[in-house]
Amino acid sequence: MRRTPRAVALAAGLLLGLTGLVALGSPATASAHPRCTPVAEAKYQHTFDGPGGTATIELLNGPLCGEQSFALVAYTAPSAKFATPQYVLDSSVKKFAPAAKGELTVSKLDFKVEVPECFTQVDFVFGDKIIDPLTDDSDRYNDRKVGSDRGEGSRSVPVPGSNSPRQAWYNGGAGTCVAEPVVEALPDCEGNVQLTLINRSTFSQPFVITADGGFTKSETVKVRQEPVVVTVPAANAKNIVVQSRGKELYRGDWSKPADCQVPEVGTPEANVASTCDALTFTVKNPENGAALEAVFTPSTGTAQTLALQPGQTKSVAFRATEGLKVTVSGDLDVLNGEVAWEKPGDCDTPQPPAETTAPPTPEETTPPAEQSPSTPVTTAYTSVADGGDDDGSLPLTGSAAASIAGGAFLLLVVGGVLFFLARRRKVDFTA
Repeated sequence: MRRTPRAVALAAGLLLGLTGLVALGSPATASAHPRCTPVAEAKYQHTFDGPGGTATIELLNGPLCGEQSFALVAYTAPSAKFATPQYVLDSSVKKFAPAAKGELTVSKLDFKVEVPECFTQVDFVFGDKIIDPLTDDSDRYNDRKVGSDRGEGSRSVPVPGSNSPRQAWYNGGAGTCVAEPVVEALPDCEGNVQLTLINRSTFSQPFVITADGGFTKSETVKVRQEPVVVTVPAANAKNIVVQSRGKELYRGDWSKPADCQVPEVGTPEANVASTCDALTFTVKNPENGAALEAVFTPSTGTAQTLALQPGQTKSVAFRATEGLKVTVSGDLDVLNGEVAWEKPGDCDTPQPPAETTAPPTPEETTPPAEQSPSTPVTTAYTSVADGGDDDGSLPLTGSAAASIAGGAFLLLVVGGVLFFLARRRKVDFTA
């Protein structure tokens, strides 16, 4: 039988005691992560008008865990059927972004491009990689095209009742195209005019461009050559004339595109918070924003409306109850959709929030609404994070905290016993 030194026994007792103190004094935490959809599992619905150069895409099961881009591309083409080479005339690229904690994301993207007056191809595709030019040897979009039968493009279907084609790509042309040089004019919002010089003839063609202020430019485009782009600056963008071999191909001035916003209109900000007491929405309309209105309809309760002028910030709250969902509609694209209340981990039973008076404009808060049956619209696009610290951690309370405290107390008792035994000289420990 081997005697255990007193120092070892004392150390063991102290260690167990300290372990109990640390367990009792350290706060227990639980991680909180917003729910999101992996990019590869996202589902969409779309509309597409090839001749009109428009498309939309709507996220059905967001928010996403990562980014997903889409592109609408219009090409000049040599034929109304697929043929190469093709060159980009205009394109639009937008994306869905992941939702940060307590924030809402856009659920729908709108696209608009200029389409050539003659032969064209228009493609609506997943991703932001645009192929230019499209040639016999270049890459192809293949299953990246929205509405494809397989691959990532198959994850989008037409909006029900929209009469939109499933396959979001188009080959064709308006009117009769002839083998001659042509000009496509594309004004921008800054006052410039982009002229795309296209040669569809069977021999080289010279182009002569004149405009106000003595502007002049000459280009020669060979057969099957990539179109040449010439920009007429805003200072000269009047009385623009393009000729080829003495024939006038284009005459015009700069005109403001329909999608310009001059001056720029600010985008409203919106966020949502789930607390133990309420589901609260806050909307901030910037100083350069436009007047807007949003309607908040709870699954049980009375709908509430927020009307905001530029520079105003307002909030609306609904009492926290199990299964509460609020549908948002109106002028806030960043907020439209359905939001569900999620019970934070640091509260037991939701309690009615204390009655408070709304602060004066520009920031107002609408108190939680009384509840009565109502019918929600079902579409979810928001990331609602639980409360807690900035690092996403939540305090662990209730029965779990009691169990930890009990275990710590037991360790303290065992440590004390060992310390007492170690003080007795005749105590032996056998291995």
